[in-house]
Amino acid sequence: MKYVKLFSALAIIMAVAMAPASTVFAQSDVNADVNADVSVNANTAETKDKQIYKEQKQVRDQIKEQRQNIKTQLNDLRDLRNDRLAEKTDVNVVPSLEFSGKVTGWAVIGGKAVPATFDLSGEAGKIGQRGWKISGTADAEIGDRNVTFDLQGFARGNHVVLKGTTSEFDSVVVHLNGYFAPIADESGSFALAFHRSAIINEQANIRIPLVLVGQVDTTLIGDVVEPTEIDPVDVSVELSALFN
Repeated sequence: MKYVKLFSALAIIMAVAMAPASTVFAQSDVNADVNADVSVNANTAETKDKQIYKEQKQVRDQIKEQRQNIKTQLNDLRDLRNDRLAEKTDVNVVPSLEFSGKVTGWAVIGGKAVPATFDLSGEAGKIGQRGWKISGTADAEIGDRNVTFDLQGFARGNHVVLKGTTSEFDSVVVHLNGYFAPIADESGSFALAFHRSAIINEQANIRIPLVLVGQVDTTLIGDVVEPTEIDPVDVSVELSALFN
């Protein structure tokens, strides 16, 4: 009986001693499962982040490629326009008009408008019924700089396109693009508006936009062409129709 009680007490002591160890092992298993879940979730999030970054990079690359294609197309159009200008200006014509005048306005440099003045002079000869080949010079004053450009170009209808080069700077050109129209009640005088214009340093890839307006006066050279008849315009009637 004595030994039975002794063995019973020993069994109880062993059970009590083993119980905390089992709890610890069980808790360790739970923590391991939680850590595994956290690790899986972290890996999943990292995978998603990498996928999002990859997709965003693909979109950025596509946009970059599209921009490059557009830039290439614009360069092709510019080259085509320059080729057409060269074809026009290579035509041999007899000058029939002399012109002189001035356009003034602004050159946009570093986001700021700087006063600009172009003194224009030269000659023009007929190409077809409504076209003109133009050659001359432009003495440009932009801020505190003075540059003389040799101009070549053409006009048709009410559009005028001129390109100027200078012997002072090989890579600098000026493009004067815009409109002209005879001034009412002033025979031989024409209003000019150069709005799609710029001075460009092709080597440094610098572009300075120009906005210029003014007028030129023309005189006939000899009897090559007859004076152009300009139909009179009743300005008051036209303005009344416009604003009523």
